[in-house]
Amino acid sequence: MTYNPPPHYNFGEQPEPQRPQSVPPAYSPQPPQQPAGAGYPPQQPTPIPTQPSQPGYATQMLPQPPPSGPRRSPLVPVLAVVMVIGLAGAVLGLAMWLKTSGDLEDAEARLSDRDSQISQLEEDLAAAETQLEGLEAAEAAAAEAESMRACLDDLKWFYSTAPDSTEEAEAETAVAESCDDWIW
Repeated sequence: MTYNPPPHYNFGEQPEPQRPQSVPPAYSPQPPQQPAGAGYPPQQPTPIPTQPSQPGYATQMLPQPPPSGPRRSPLVPVLAVVMVIGLAGAVLGLAMWLKTSGDLEDAEARLSDRDSQISQLEEDLAAAETQLEGLEAAEAAAAEAESMRACLDDLKWFYSTAPDSTEEAEAETAVAESCDDWIW
């Protein structure tokens, strides 16, 4: 059997045709060794018996125990526990962040409500102060009107009394006290 590579692999040289092998490839009694991963101890290959251990028995081969898989490093369970704890911490952190962000929104809403209440109270205070000033002016005007009214009543009493009487003298004294700011 000859094997010629396909033409697209041919770089201009004509390789010699391969000759078929008359002898099958040699069988190695040991299986090929797999490269060991980092952290695993190297394993010794188990010898495969090629001849029976006792000459009187048939050439039946003893069954080999199944090869055990690579041993797990003690670091694997530790890393798994650390991973589970980290995942739980991340979930807890996310839950706390969501709760605090909701609390923050609630606090901002309450703060804006308080701000609007404070501004409303400030407006009400300004209106009350203006009203108080108006009431104080009205009170002053009422006191002035009351004083004028007392003066007018005393003047009316003075002019309604008989001249040179004791009642006229009392009325004149009352007029002098009540009309002090108005007449004199």
